[in-house]
Amino acid sequence: MQSFSKKIALLTCFIPSVVFGDVTIKLNQGTDILAVNGKAVERSSLFDSTGSLRLENGKNQIVVEYTAEIEESSDDSILETSESYVLLFEAKDTEIKLQTPKITNHYDLKQFNQSPQWMLVDSQGRTLPYQSGILKKEGFQLARDYTAELMKFNQSGAAAAMPALRVERHQFNEQPVVKKSAEPASNADQKMIGEMLQYWYQQADEPTRNKFKSWIKTSL
Repeated sequence: MQSFSKKIALLTCFIPSVVFGDVTIKLNQGTDILAVNGKAVERSSLFDSTGSLRLENGKNQIVVEYTAEIEESSDDSILETSESYVLLFEAKDTEIKLQTPKITNHYDLKQFNQSPQWMLVDSQGRTLPYQSGILKKEGFQLARDYTAELMKFNQSGAAAAMPALRVERHQFNEQPVVKKSAEPASNADQKMIGEMLQYWYQQADEPTRNKFKSWIKTSL
């Protein structure tokens, strides 16, 4: 009997379930969460092994984007990413699926950016209401500081803003940050970085090159 009980307990570990007392978000293919409640996220720290994100009950704010496989021809396709969107919603004790319409061409992606159709569907099949806003950044982008961008966005009075934000509501353990002085890269590293920049500059079209040069001027 004891052996049988152990087998049952082991099997239940593999049954997907919603842990009550929190909200679980599951992502469709192509969707990605970039920030949660005012703070940029790292997938390894916030997401479990199944790609689910757990949040506290109540009001939450996420930054999301969608990456679509765009068909260029019958045998060629490229990956294009939507704008970054802020979604503000409220939920309790449920599992939410973050969904989007299927996008396969440039026109669909343009329409999505102009009128995004994110869907938050709970475990009962109901579509949850939400407020949305675009987190737009002009110019050439090597990397984005979503924490800083959201701090500014949440002071803007936008519908999806969350002024009284508690930025540490999501579940992960933070270690104290120890500031270290930046160490310059070695000469070998600098050479490799220079070669990579030169390669990608040569691969870029003229508008992208101009954006890159403009970004360098404004960053100096």
